[in-house]
Parts: sequence; structure tokens; C-alpha cells
Amino acid sequence: MPKIAECLGTLALIAGAFLAATSAQAQSQGFSHQDWNSVVSKYVDARGRVNYQGLSQDRSALDRYVAAVEKTSPRSNPELFPTRNDSLAYYLNAYNAMVFKGVLARWPDVESVWYPFGTGLGFFVNMDIKVGGQVTNLKRLEDDIVRGEFKDPRVHAALNCASLGCPILPQKAFEPATLDADLDAGMRGFVAETRNCAVDPGAKSVRLSKIFDWFAADFLGFERRMGNTNPKILDYLNRYRAANAQIPREYSVGYFDYDKSLNKQ
Repeated sequence: MPKIAECLGTLALIAGAFLAATSAQAQSQGFSHQDWNSVVSKYVDARGRVNYQGLSQDRSALDRYVAAVEKTSPRSNPELFPTRNDSLAYYLNAYNAMVFKGVLARWPDVESVWYPFGTGLGFFVNMDIKVGGQVTNLKRLEDDIVRGEFKDPRVHAALNCASLGCPILPQKAFEPATLDADLDAGMRGFVAETRNCAVDPGAKSVRLSKIFDWFAADFLGFERRMGNTNPKILDYLNRYRAANAQIPREYSVGYFDYDKSLNKQ
């Protein structure tokens, strides 16, 4: 009997060590964004336009990535997402991939995802998506998780809603190790484009992307958290504008109409 007990104890130790090693390996590997990377590197051009036609005929990588997102998330498998950047990179890629899936479900009879009547209700609210085993929609994914939990306005230069008014979609997946640098670069690029920030020194005015109007609370809230007691939207833009392109905060601010046309090539 002592020998049997000793053997059982040894087996338990071996099993425990195996499980610990398996868990450590899974955590070190994390959640792979390789399939999403292969999609955007192949089917997104330098302007952020998407070859939906080509993707519709070669969608195996997208389908694999969407299936992984539907099964696994930071909530369902937190061990795969040990840091904030692991989680945020996941949700940004997941959102953009689910947008692709939604467009392809309607392809080729889609010129905009903002139907009906320009509201986007059918696409962003009424279209069910699954993330980590939980059914949700794009609006809740953006508002409740990406914006609500992370409170990082740079995400507005990373989320892409398949529209020409959106920020340029990167040709690579967001990865945890480079996420902060990529989000900084994305916001710098976004506010440097005249379609998103057109300054008229003669009129002492500036016109901005509608994104800065729709999500003003996010940008101003960030400024307040940084100690700015009387923030203006231009304070946030100037964080990412070049030193020789700063906009005087007394300039009047207006907003462009949002281009809701599909961002197809």
C-alpha cells in the first residue's frame, strides 16, 4: 500500500507539472493574430482601401481568424491575455475583422454599411457577432469594451467601420508588443490628413473629422485625466500634431460631413 500511495503521489506531481507547463506554454504563445495579419497585408492597400472582391474568393484566413475570435477572448481565456495591450490589440483586431465578415456577408450588393437611412442600425446594432463565446454587436463591442474599459482615445484612429470617413486601416495586425507605438503613429497620421484636420489660418478656424465631434467626450475626458482643467478638442489634436503645425486653441472648430461610402478598392 505505501508503494501504491507513493506511485499515485508521483503521478499527481507529474500531471501537475504537465498542466503547469501546458498553461505556461499557452500563455507565452498568447492569442495569434497571424491570420488577420495575412488578410490585411494582402487585401488592404496603402490608402486603407479593401479588395473585398478578392477577399470574397480567398477568405480562408479571415474565416479562421473570425472562428478564433468567436471562441476565445480575454474574458473567456484570460491566461492568453496577460497584459492590457494583449487585450486591447485583440479587441481592435476583432472589431475590424468582424466588420470585414459583415461586409462579405452582404457582398457584392453593398455600397455602404450605414443602411438604413445612414443610421448604420442594421450593421452596427442588429447584426449579431460572437466574441469569446458571447453574442454581442459591433456597437457594444466598441462602446462597452473598447471605449468603456480602455478609455484610450487613440482607438478612434484604429477602429475601421468600412467607410471612407474612417481612419486608414493598417496593412498589419495590431500586436501587443508594438501597440502603443502603432496607436501613436495612427493618431499622428490621422490628424495630419487634411481630410480630418483642415486649418484655415486666415479665418482662424479648423474643420475636423466628425469622429472628433461624435466622440468628443473621450478626447476631452482624456485631457482632464492628464490634468487639463479646461480642455478643448484642439488640445488633444496638438498632442499628435507636429511642432510646426500646432493649432491655436482659440481657433473656431467645425466638422466635415462623414463619408459613409464603402472603403472598397
